[in-house]
Amino acid sequence: MKSFLRRWLTFQQNQKVLFLSVLVGLVGYDGFVAYQSQIEAFPELTNVQVQVITQFPGKAAEEIERQLTVPLEVATIGTPGLINQRSISLFGLSVITLTFDDNINLRQARIDVSQRLESADIPDGTKPALSPESTPTGEIFRYTVRGDLPVDELRLIEDWSLERAFKSIPGVADVVSFGGPTRTIEVKLDIPRMTALGLTSDAVAQALGQNHANAGGSIITHGNEVFVVRSLGLYERPEDLEAAVIGTRSNNIPIRVRDIGSVRIGHRMRLGQVARDQDDDVVEGIVQLRKGYDTLRTCAQIREKIAALNESGLPASVTIVPYYDRTELIERSSHTVFHNIFFGILLVCVVLTLGFGLSYIPLILGVAFIIPFALLTAFVGMRFWGTTPNLISLGAVDFGIIVETAIFAAEAVIVAMKANHANKVEALTEALNDVLAPALLCAFLLIIAFIPILSLQRVEGRIFKPLGITLVSALIGGQLGALLFIPFVSIWTPVGPQKPSHMDHVFEGILIRCKGMAGRLACVKRLTLFSLIFFTLVLSLLFKGLGREFLPQLNEGALFIRATAPPTISRETASELAHGIRERLKKIPEVTDVVTQMGRPDDGTDINGFDNIEFHVNLVAPNKWKTAHTIDGFIARAKEQLQDIQGVEFNFSQPIKDNVDEAISGVKGELVVKIFGPKLEQLQHYADQIVPVLKKIPGADDVADEQLLGQPELRFTMNRDMLARYGLRVTDGEDVLETALLGKLAAKMVDEQGRLIDILVKPNIPENPNQSMLASLPVLTPDGANIPLGDVTTPELVGGVSRIYREYGQRRIAVKLSVRGRPVVEFVQEARQAIDNQVKIPAPYHMEWSGSFENAQRAGKQLLTVIPLCVLAIVIVLYTWFGSWGMVGFLLWEIPFSAVGGFAALRMLGLSLSISAAAGAIVLIGVSFLTGMMLLAGWIHYRSVWEALKEEGRGILLSSGVAIVGLIPAAFSHGIGAETARPFAVMILGGLISSLIFTLVLLPALIESVTTPGRDERVKN
Repeated sequence: MKSFLRRWLTFQQNQKVLFLSVLVGLVGYDGFVAYQSQIEAFPELTNVQVQVITQFPGKAAEEIERQLTVPLEVATIGTPGLINQRSISLFGLSVITLTFDDNINLRQARIDVSQRLESADIPDGTKPALSPESTPTGEIFRYTVRGDLPVDELRLIEDWSLERAFKSIPGVADVVSFGGPTRTIEVKLDIPRMTALGLTSDAVAQALGQNHANAGGSIITHGNEVFVVRSLGLYERPEDLEAAVIGTRSNNIPIRVRDIGSVRIGHRMRLGQVARDQDDDVVEGIVQLRKGYDTLRTCAQIREKIAALNESGLPASVTIVPYYDRTELIERSSHTVFHNIFFGILLVCVVLTLGFGLSYIPLILGVAFIIPFALLTAFVGMRFWGTTPNLISLGAVDFGIIVETAIFAAEAVIVAMKANHANKVEALTEALNDVLAPALLCAFLLIIAFIPILSLQRVEGRIFKPLGITLVSALIGGQLGALLFIPFVSIWTPVGPQKPSHMDHVFEGILIRCKGMAGRLACVKRLTLFSLIFFTLVLSLLFKGLGREFLPQLNEGALFIRATAPPTISRETASELAHGIRERLKKIPEVTDVVTQMGRPDDGTDINGFDNIEFHVNLVAPNKWKTAHTIDGFIARAKEQLQDIQGVEFNFSQPIKDNVDEAISGVKGELVVKIFGPKLEQLQHYADQIVPVLKKIPGADDVADEQLLGQPELRFTMNRDMLARYGLRVTDGEDVLETALLGKLAAKMVDEQGRLIDILVKPNIPENPNQSMLASLPVLTPDGANIPLGDVTTPELVGGVSRIYREYGQRRIAVKLSVRGRPVVEFVQEARQAIDNQVKIPAPYHMEWSGSFENAQRAGKQLLTVIPLCVLAIVIVLYTWFGSWGMVGFLLWEIPFSAVGGFAALRMLGLSLSISAAAGAIVLIGVSFLTGMMLLAGWIHYRSVWEALKEEGRGILLSSGVAIVGLIPAAFSHGIGAETARPFAVMILGGLISSLIFTLVLLPALIESVTTPGRDERVKN
């Protein structure tokens, strides 16, 4: 090390231009990489997922499960990298969610799934489709379409103009159109006239299709010209349908559509409805980000497209009105993070200036330059590891810790220059060698301490792996900066004693008091035993009362409220209910607008009925919040407004959080209890028993179970004996019923704007027919007679199944809830015991906990496995360095030293022990070793712990002070985006404070109490 430093210093002094050129090139490359880097607001929290969406209109949940879901599950179960398979079957829709391992590429997963779907044994006419190439957090932009036109015309504009416009943007994976009726052209057949002529709906639909065609002939030559021959026969307007011939009478008189029915504009059966503020029926577009694309850039392109469309691309009265733009959340989070970074750096520079004094401006600037250099190096490290930087990882960087090595090196340079009165390479070499060697060792130990963070998987890994890579890269940049900048600027360090800095007297007074207290403690007999007992008791008390949770809740600045109504509710009733709830929510002063979603979009990308009503509640900017100052406060205000609504269960969350919770557990809730078993009735019974048990436990909120049963069904059971008597098949009767309700697709007409509109054939019956009307529908027998449908069926009104959930190939039901006011892990422990005591669930039924608790358990097991191995590695490295178990033992005292302060800081600020705080504790282990290493290095050098405290204490105070003040902005930040990094920063901040105190007071006393003069030869020189 010494020979390297000597050559390095000589090179910097003799080749200044070459060195500066290399330095500028290195910084330039780092800056170029940082400029090209795409900074995300938040890391993607979910695994690679592919959804298989299959629609089968008109089929009940049980039929969907039997004919679609189970065959598709069988076909996809062996897909490479698959770690979870879950599904839901409901009226007309099957959705299977396939979750893959972290190392599986999304596009490859989609290819593998597509190939396996080809082997699925499913009914003809059903075609599985894959969800867009997006993620659960990919809903980056939402808007509604407003205008004076009918809502079905607005829906056509959305489907045929706006979707195409936004999909042309490279970063847009898909646009989900929601709300508004889908226009059709209905041919309503008069049943008596149709049956009198011996026609059926199928025959009419077939004839209409045959009357709708264009054909091409060939080309013919006339003189010098060539003519293309075409025949035109497509329907161009509804009147063309009325004139279409569908048959002839016995006297060869044509039968036209107008003879047996009428043509009118109609709409498909509505599956969903959107409302905004006072408007109960609007059209909405949800823009989904393609995985891997830049959110900010894509949102900017969407806004540009909207401005262009609003200006000249839409009918005069139609406008696009955004109500959710992810840019706002990113900008608010960016402001919080960069505010913390700026003030962290500012405080570091202020402390450096006060500590060194204005006489050593070159050294101050050298240390200060290392901060941006380390940050730029972090971008290079993230690119090397293939990680995208995000605001959480950047906001957690403590530049005080990053420059600790540089501070010790600068302090050593100052001491050397004061003592040697000459700016000599040899003096600088000796000074830097004594400091850099142990400092670089500590940096290496800190990198080892990051291994548990880098080993995290799934959700926690996606948050903290980028953070760990960022910190490790910045730390490496800090050590490299110490070697690059400090030796170079030391050339201009003034020689000889200088004017004392403002902090010299402060440092001296602190060290004198520390020495006095340490001397008194050294006289205490059995100090080591008493210290061990003291720290054990204190840590036990702190840890015992410390709450535990998975991750702090991110403040998104908006609410997402889910209302679950009875499964039998109609669309009209749900719309009235939603309107009343919106009116109540608007009474909160900070609410700007409320958008309601009921049911699901037509493409099946969401899996809800009209009993599920979702409210997106926008709030004003956080600096204007007065009614409440936190998201939990606004949830409480919303509950006050909705508390007297009977028969509706409410769940309160935030937009991104709701999507992530559902993607992780498959249930729209933060915490989930899942019961698995074969029979739906028994599953519902056990879930209904668990709900009241959970509601009694303190902290439980929004407790509700999924409703699998209770969907009323009007069943027409086919009587096979009667069908045989008339020579009919089962499908003959079912086709009549299906055509009456859904219509029979005859053709697709292209309107004057080039938009395809379905032509449906239906009998002329009311929109909501009763049982007797349906039973009277005519069924044509092979001999030409018409008999009522009721003659070959048995109609009955029964209770049916609304939804069927499956996971790992088993049926399941879930009880969802939120936990407020207490740690999740502690809540689950109490809830699990209460359920075991009060609810008996026999085999083959069994129960599992999922959601945030499942993540916390998995992360805890991972850390408990990896952390001991890392501590062992650190011990081996320390022993290899010192060659003394006694020295290793002294350094290991830093762990309880720092842990006491970290846990105490969490308790004082009301924070729980989350994965974020645990990551901070891991980093703290490596950080705290530096102060102990410097004291021990001084003890080895000066052969006296008191002399070491005197000489090294100033550097320890300054470096620790810089690290502490660098964390203050992040530790006390309450802005949007600070929630995840705050426990991390608080843990390290508290640990650094306690580690500093104990290192300057207790560690010298311990060293003095277990060693005697003349026996320091145990320490390896």
